[in-house]
Amino acid sequence: MNFTPQETKLLQRLRKRERQWRWVRWLMLVVGVFCVGLCGAFGFLLHLFIPAFSDHGAINANMLLLILVIWTQCCLHLVLGILFIATVILDWHGNVNRVFLLKLLDAQEKGV
Repeated sequence: MNFTPQETKLLQRLRKRERQWRWVRWLMLVVGVFCVGLCGAFGFLLHLFIPAFSDHGAINANMLLLILVIWTQCCLHLVLGILFIATVILDWHGNVNRVFLLKLLDAQEKGV
């Protein structure tokens, strides 16, 4: 089977991604756990700072802005951490479609 230059370039990229996945999965797992931990730390800080800065139970505008910024960061880190961890769990042994395609191509090249 003959491939066009674009297809050959795509196959080279797929092979490169498959080789890199061995160490990228560990990096993604560490980053995911770090992001979830950061979310927990931001949430804990938010829990500590709300009573400390409130004035007799009333929250002023500056405190509301601080809560909004910290809560946004907390949610962002939680989503990214869960996304990274889920990707690593689902593709621990490599992307099934990519691995299957590369094995089929290797078998076809050996047979030709």
